[in-house]
Amino acid sequence: MNLDRRKTFDYYVGGSLILAIKPIVTLLGRILRRDHDIQPRGRVVFTKMLGGGTLVIALPALLGLRRHLADQEFLLVTTPGVVPFARTLGIFDEILVIDDASPLALLRTGLVALGRTIGADTVIDLEVYSRLTTVFSILTGARNRVGFYLVSAFWRRGLHTHLVFFNPFSGSYRFYDKVAELFGAPISSAEDCRRHLEQRIATTVPELPIPAAQASQRSISIGHACSEMGRERMLSPAQWAQVVESRLQPDDAARIVLLGGPDDRSDAQEILAVLSETHPQLDLVNACGRLSLLESLSVLSASDEFWGIDSALLHYARLLGLNCSSWWGPTDPATRLRKLGIREEVHYQKIPCSPCIHVTEDPPCRGQNVCIHNLFVPKDEAREWIGLID
Repeated sequence: MNLDRRKTFDYYVGGSLILAIKPIVTLLGRILRRDHDIQPRGRVVFTKMLGGGTLVIALPALLGLRRHLADQEFLLVTTPGVVPFARTLGIFDEILVIDDASPLALLRTGLVALGRTIGADTVIDLEVYSRLTTVFSILTGARNRVGFYLVSAFWRRGLHTHLVFFNPFSGSYRFYDKVAELFGAPISSAEDCRRHLEQRIATTVPELPIPAAQASQRSISIGHACSEMGRERMLSPAQWAQVVESRLQPDDAARIVLLGGPDDRSDAQEILAVLSETHPQLDLVNACGRLSLLESLSVLSASDEFWGIDSALLHYARLLGLNCSSWWGPTDPATRLRKLGIREEVHYQKIPCSPCIHVTEDPPCRGQNVCIHNLFVPKDEAREWIGLID
């Protein structure tokens, strides 16, 4: 299923199931009167179905929880797209994968994951909007079920035992931190997270998977791509050429590596085709699809700088302490970027329709990327935001 079909399936199927089971959950709560003291007494299950970058943003909270609850088993229920990100973090003892390729596959693998998690003591639902993850947490029979509350998820009242307020227009990391604090866990520092990631990389990828930059070259990693959830974040090849033009002198020696997955390779090749014409002196490498995520992080950690958009690679680069430059539009950096004490440049010009991701199903600009366009033109050439949706 593509993203739209997954969201539709979650909305209607999850909504129908919630309507059916909520009276039963309410009745059982009054009858059983279970002790909902927050301290876990057994396995802790996390659910996260979309957005591997969220786990990276939440790492200070997750690492704090892992160290605070060192004696408890941590399980993650997730989908194939999130698995590589979860494995890089080294937080979870077991990862249970739900195949969301089709409704039948989702049902089959979901039942397997449910069978493995029934009887868990605590479920922490990291999905802000999903209805099916709420249903899943109920069916585990967990004593405590922790989730997020916002006005569009009002139906979670009475289903989760502990609800943490979530404001999509504030720093998302604040609410992941609040979950950790609920359990009495300290939030890990930026330095702790950096050391943790570096150790994971060194243990898994002992040697750099591609040739290192020469001593005379600036080593720059670029994250040009993102998940299907908001492709409007991406810059065009011409805009990447403007980025390079503004940051490198004509005689600068630099090695630029574009990092990403197999689906990002063709876009990377288009960018490099433009850069090879405008900046022939550069050493350009398309590593998309050639490396595992941990191998990509090995290349990233060996770089001098990272340039990118709002994506998981940016959040890894920040935690690794790199000098970062990022370009924003459909998402607001204030909702993503925790202060880490690193050197960074954040390029963002707020317009009335930004942020639109997680606010509307379809961007008001219909993919014209007005907010990104305005970062690369003089003020007198800036476009007006498009208020009319239909």
